[in-house]
Amino acid sequence: MTKEKIQKVLQAAGIDSRRNIRQNIHDGLIQVNNKVVTDPNLLVDIATDSIKVDGRRIKIKIEKKSYFILNKPYGVVSTLYDPEGRSTVKDFISGIKERVYPVGRLDYHSEGLILLTNDGDLTNFVISSRNKIPKVYMIKVKGMLTDETLKELVSKGIFMEDRRVKPMEVEFLRKTAQKNSWYRVTIVEGKKHVVRNIFKYIGHPVEKLKRLAIGSLQLKKLPTGHWRELAEEEITEFKKSSRYSPEKILPEKTQNTPKFHRAKSNNSDRK
Repeated sequence: MTKEKIQKVLQAAGIDSRRNIRQNIHDGLIQVNNKVVTDPNLLVDIATDSIKVDGRRIKIKIEKKSYFILNKPYGVVSTLYDPEGRSTVKDFISGIKERVYPVGRLDYHSEGLILLTNDGDLTNFVISSRNKIPKVYMIKVKGMLTDETLKELVSKGIFMEDRRVKPMEVEFLRKTAQKNSWYRVTIVEGKKHVVRNIFKYIGHPVEKLKRLAIGSLQLKKLPTGHWRELAEEEITEFKKSSRYSPEKILPEKTQNTPKFHRAKSNNSDRK
């Protein structure tokens, strides 16, 4: 069999995201033929080489690329493992036989659409801020934005924390009996907690947040805590509308991510 890079092999097998695999290599947790791997570009042959992750031998089986969306509930961590023992998205996807991982993050206090896949190239394309994948949120904020503030967010964006946040789409939905308000926000910024930080900065803290869409992928009427597999046409449309190209995938820097924890397969029937 043709040799492939260790990083690509583990990612294609659905072991973990590229970012976490690179971190595990950096931490010395991956071995090939009993030798610690230091180079993510090391070439391996899955038919003959012995590959271990965190001391456990891994039988590599390249899975077909699979894509799912989950409606993440409030109070759930958007990872496969949490060192604090909190509920994670893994608790809701036991019926998925492929080893998939969440694309990007949706914070503990938020709910809504999470994309799950074992397609590493698509994952890295989506999380790269340079590719400007629009994400749509429905938010409830304290109080109500003035027309002037709303106009500024839409036309100019906002200068916050020594940098300018790009203009966004903000649509007023309704006002509550407590004089708070709901908005639909579309943004291409990829910074952590960016929506919450923006509205806190302008004096209207977010009380509730739900992600409705990533690009052309929409949550629609998927119940909270449920998942569904995406149809091939949906992935094709997503790639087309997002101008997906492998050339647009950027190399990632090694970050301080959690130690390796592989999602267990589950033979339960899909719901």
